[in-house]
Amino acid sequence: MSILDGSEEQCDILVEDGRIARIARQIDPAGAEVLDAEGMYVSTGWLDAHCHFARIGDSTGIDPCRDLLCQGITYAVDLGTLGPDEYDGYRERFLYQTDLKFMSYLYIGHLGVVGKAKPRDFDGPGDIIPDRVVQVAKKYRHELLGLKARIDDKFCFDPEYVMNQLRALGDELDMPIAVHAPRSRMGIGQVLSYLKKGDVLCHTLAGNSDMMRVIDDQGHVKPCVLEARERGVIFDLSHGTNAYSYDTAEAAWKAGFFTDTISSDLHAGNINGPVYNLGVVLSKIRGLTGRPWSWILHKTIAEPVRLQHIPNKAVEVREGMICDLTVFKVEEGAFTYLDSKKESRTFREKLTAVYTCTGPKVYVCR
Repeated sequence: MSILDGSEEQCDILVEDGRIARIARQIDPAGAEVLDAEGMYVSTGWLDAHCHFARIGDSTGIDPCRDLLCQGITYAVDLGTLGPDEYDGYRERFLYQTDLKFMSYLYIGHLGVVGKAKPRDFDGPGDIIPDRVVQVAKKYRHELLGLKARIDDKFCFDPEYVMNQLRALGDELDMPIAVHAPRSRMGIGQVLSYLKKGDVLCHTLAGNSDMMRVIDDQGHVKPCVLEARERGVIFDLSHGTNAYSYDTAEAAWKAGFFTDTISSDLHAGNINGPVYNLGVVLSKIRGLTGRPWSWILHKTIAEPVRLQHIPNKAVEVREGMICDLTVFKVEEGAFTYLDSKKESRTFREKLTAVYTCTGPKVYVCR
């Protein structure tokens, strides 16, 4: 197999007691269990920096083993599923029950992402209890990356009120904030005005609202977008159910803009399409941009680690490290995928995870 890290060096990798003991052109396999990865590639384990796995079994959550570990993911970020009311219970059920490494964002609505439990996450000011957010965030600061809110009208009674609360809580706790706003009537300029270095704009290439597009009518990147990127705002792909448009992504690409990070926003509502898994999302990006797989994986793994300060995540394959690898294949053919607007495009390559290796364990990908 070949290590995909900018070069494509063919190699064997020997793992002993959960650590990479040796990387060499050829290693005598005597006495070792062998995974046949001839013709495949290996990278440091895939990271999905935006997905939802905190509510296993409901209409939102995915299964960490079946849907992440068995799809090439060794590390994932739950980007704001649960609010303060549920966070304690989530940890007790999940923290020591999985080989998946993970971090989370805390949703500022006390009930979290409500799904079908009530009409909106934020029906009124009472859905945000600042003291409770502060209490839980301080208690679990070591495992929280930041705070999150959705401010589209579908989820929010007053986007400005919720954004002001999100910003104030982020400042009080000195924590980054992430915002879901692909259909926000506030407009991208006003939304970005709340965001500082290290904050995340999710669903950057959704194309659901002219007011939230990163490109203007003349095909240029909007000045507010360039200014936000200059001050360190993170623009994330977060494909999702309704938040990735081929046309929008292509227009941005032609204008010289692409997201800083790539993630799936995988959850139970889109695992059967249009997202399916992170590998499919990366295949779409390859088809759209034509960029090397190493560039795409860098934006998927190394850039989120660097920009969001994700701890304990390997970003390169090296001897001595705890095993954190994804073995995958690149198939050639004709592969047709829909975007979030049900527009189809056919691409020539498809990336598929084959094995996920974390510590001493190997997961065979489905």
